[in-house]
Amino acid sequence: MTGQVTPGVLLAFPATARSPVAAATVAVPLAGVSRPAVLVAPLAAAGWARAVAAAARADGVDCRVEPVVSADLAGVTAEVVGADRAALRALPEWFRQAHPAPEPGVVDRLRAECLTRLSSPRERGSDDVRRVLFGSRHRYGIVHGERVRAVQAAGDRELRAAADELLAERPAAPAGDGASAATARFPRGERRSAGIAGDGACCLLGTPGVPLGSAEKFPLHVAWALLGGREGLLDRRLRRERGLTYSLAAFSRELAEGGYGMCFAACRPEALDEVAGCVAETLDGLGCDVVAPDLLRSAKERLVVQWHRAGQAERGRAERIAGYAAAGLGPADFAAYPAGIAAVTAEDVRAAAAAFLRPVASLELRMVPAAGR
Repeated sequence: MTGQVTPGVLLAFPATARSPVAAATVAVPLAGVSRPAVLVAPLAAAGWARAVAAAARADGVDCRVEPVVSADLAGVTAEVVGADRAALRALPEWFRQAHPAPEPGVVDRLRAECLTRLSSPRERGSDDVRRVLFGSRHRYGIVHGERVRAVQAAGDRELRAAADELLAERPAAPAGDGASAATARFPRGERRSAGIAGDGACCLLGTPGVPLGSAEKFPLHVAWALLGGREGLLDRRLRRERGLTYSLAAFSRELAEGGYGMCFAACRPEALDEVAGCVAETLDGLGCDVVAPDLLRSAKERLVVQWHRAGQAERGRAERIAGYAAAGLGPADFAAYPAGIAAVTAEDVRAAAAAFLRPVASLELRMVPAAGR
């Protein structure tokens, strides 16, 4: 189930009772929140997790509580043994008791915990792509280093101010300060180079995407599935046919207010021009060529399998449902993903690729050895 704990606070509690571990998530959307509060949100979520765990212990419930922070929400997830599932119905009350911000004496410990979590971001390579596609003013344009610096600098006052703002009532829609213009911008084939340490090189290609609630996400996911992975078109062309890359990834992400796609191809510096050209040609070709039925079927099957695997743990389902709730969607929208993928046709994929994966609508970032710039 999902619902409102208090105005602006979301609850996600998967409606399955057979899991050996039960989980539920409470979170606040980040839409309409100031940039300082978004930056300090990981610290606030860590404080809430500590306070929720203490409130649960006071009620005689032994549960694991972890902070949850994404581009769209901040909150906590609580887990208990499946037999104690009913105890999680108290999570909204535990969360209410977790306010206001934690006592000053624990801020240093919270900061250390946050910095440990932030030390291994899963998608650091997409920072520059998102910043250009969404603009530096939007929270989707916040980069890893900026977030780390904010957590390092935040003291008691900043943490309390952020927690108060995150929990305050606000309009469901983003504030009209420019931050609501989250639709990814079309940079018209922009090309940039940046120096990085090391001997390798890579090409990052970013493309605009769609919000989580858009029906176009289904053909876009299939398009990226056709491009990425060991059986994908990019792997065939860049690795198996030409041996140009030693690391390759291609994927799309949908968020509450927008989305993006990204291809990462690592290679030898001298092969960078050829790799970048092949990537652009392959993406462009998907919008023009007919997709073979067997490739389409395989790509759709992989996506559905990945969706089921990602939701095997109840914690994963709870946090995904919370993400949908932050986008104004319900559990039924989350559960409809396999059917949405199954309905995608070859023409749907071609149309989505032609609209979103065109080289003229992409951003190319070339990372080259710093000494060789």
